[in-house]
Amino acid sequence: MLTVLFAALLAQVPPPPPPLLVTPAPSASPSASPSASASPTNAPLSATPSSIALHPNASARIVIGGATGVLSATLGTTLATASVDQTAQAVTVTASATTGSDVLHVTDASGASVDVPVRVALDAGSLAPTLNLAITGSPVDPVWLARQLAALVTNAAQVRPGASLTVAPFATIAPPQPGAQSTYTVPVHIGGDPAYFDADLSTQVTVSNLAVEPFAPPLLLYDDDPERVQADGLLYRARVSEGTPARLYFYHADGSAPRRVVVMLQATGEDPTEVQVIDATAGPNLDVMSVGHAVSRDFVVQKASNEGTVVQLNGDAPLVLHDLPMTSNEGAAGSIGLQVLSGGPVTVSVVAASPGIDPTTLLGSPPLPDDGHHRTGVFSIVNFGTTSLAYTVGGPDASLVYADRNDSPPPADPASLGRDYGDYGAIHTLLFSLANPTATPTTVYLYEKPIGGIVRSSFLVDGMLQQVGCVRVSQPYQIAAFALAPQQRYQLSVQTMTDGGSNYPLEVGITATPPQAAAPPISAPDGCFPKPNGGL
Repeated sequence: MLTVLFAALLAQVPPPPPPLLVTPAPSASPSASPSASASPTNAPLSATPSSIALHPNASARIVIGGATGVLSATLGTTLATASVDQTAQAVTVTASATTGSDVLHVTDASGASVDVPVRVALDAGSLAPTLNLAITGSPVDPVWLARQLAALVTNAAQVRPGASLTVAPFATIAPPQPGAQSTYTVPVHIGGDPAYFDADLSTQVTVSNLAVEPFAPPLLLYDDDPERVQADGLLYRARVSEGTPARLYFYHADGSAPRRVVVMLQATGEDPTEVQVIDATAGPNLDVMSVGHAVSRDFVVQKASNEGTVVQLNGDAPLVLHDLPMTSNEGAAGSIGLQVLSGGPVTVSVVAASPGIDPTTLLGSPPLPDDGHHRTGVFSIVNFGTTSLAYTVGGPDASLVYADRNDSPPPADPASLGRDYGDYGAIHTLLFSLANPTATPTTVYLYEKPIGGIVRSSFLVDGMLQQVGCVRVSQPYQIAAFALAPQQRYQLSVQTMTDGGSNYPLEVGITATPPQAAAPPISAPDGCFPKPNGGL
């Protein structure tokens, strides 16, 4: 009975509710739009590299960072084209053949963007990675060799119009000995024109010092007529053959309009020709005395050590040794020793050319009219200018006068009207035998004394360069001093060349009377160009 009643009560109680299931809120899907505060439109894309510089028809790859979705890339002009690698999130830009500037604009699916400057240009110049230079000399001056390296690289480089080349300063150079070779790294910078890319380059120059015997040229090729260049055309031409070396001396000033003085060598046959060149050239410069002085100073030094270069000539084109642009009243000069080592004869020419004129087109032109002074021709310098003098302490001074009109180099052709008054281009060798027969030490002096007017001089005294400043007063000026011990004998060797722009004749000698120790200042009362009130 109770059991039935309890069961009925249970039947009247409602069943319990099912258990409550708690489901977490769904997380944001990867493709859901971010909130406005995190929008990438406020965070620009990045580009690596941030700018590109291309040569024409070259390509560069830019990696885009921070991009969302599909990239698009556009350029403002047809200077270049752009292609997108969506997988790598990168853009490849390919330049056209045209130079100029543009901007690459890259955007992603969200609107974020980045701009990449694009420049297409040529390099300001180029340079071969290796070069060769053949020289002669013993010893070779490191400073001279550095100048030859710089000249070689400057002439070999391809420099675009408007750009300029700078050769980096050289560290200490150890020149090779005769029969040996050395290699030098020469860095250069080519630039200065915004239309091009600056180029920092270098080349390896192998220098070979050829064992060539010194030569004494029997012929002087003298070119100083017309002295002032008034027109384009041929100034001088001569031929140099193997076995008969020669020395060219040229001296010209600008005339009525700017012109270049160009010195060229050309092989006369089809076979290659090898020529040794000992070259001392200076100018152009308004100070013609400094030009002439530099030529004679450098040549006596270089000639004494056989210091030169060796060039290869082919019959197809002349080699330009110098192209000297002169403006109003400027002068240029050079003393150039030439020895054909192998091959046929070589024609040496000096031409005058206006700016923009190819000087090789003037090689066949007739010689320009002379100026009536006849400072031109071919002269014999076999044994010319060698003089021996003796000086004994207690005796008279030993001296000579050179570069006067009565003792100039004779023309190789006696019928020639040309004259070399002043001995320009010729070397004078003075051999002094010094003797001190006394029991007392004595100082003797090598001196010069102007006779013809204002003069500058260089002397190679026992192989050492001595220079005398500009002087004009006719009195002795000291070149060098020598202390002679009792009973001493000494052989003194002096070599010199007359300076273009100076005035001759000149007296040189040995004396025991102390001369003026140094040249006075240029503007002093006894200087070369005195000013009123003593230069005050």
